[in-house]
Amino acid sequence: MARFKALLLEYGPVAFGLYWLSFGLSLVGFWAAIRAGFQPEGTGAQAGAWGAAYVATQVIKPLRLGAVFLLTPLVARIPPVARFLERNRHKWSNLF
Repeated sequence: MARFKALLLEYGPVAFGLYWLSFGLSLVGFWAAIRAGFQPEGTGAQAGAWGAAYVATQVIKPLRLGAVFLLTPLVARIPPVARFLERNRHKWSNLF
């Protein structure tokens, strides 16, 4: 948790946005796969499509966090994003 807090302190809304984007894409992707005919087994099998998709999204949470740690510095190098971070870093540096 300390590493995620440091990532939020350095990159602010970029890290936060990438985390929630990965959550949303995973959730919708699993839901679409289940609706397309994938039959989940185990805990989430009886919960319905959205419930099973949520459980599957939580199962891959360590992978999603790893992706956020890897992608955030890369996304922060994109020129418009880098300018945004430079101009607004003071706004979130006091929050933590």
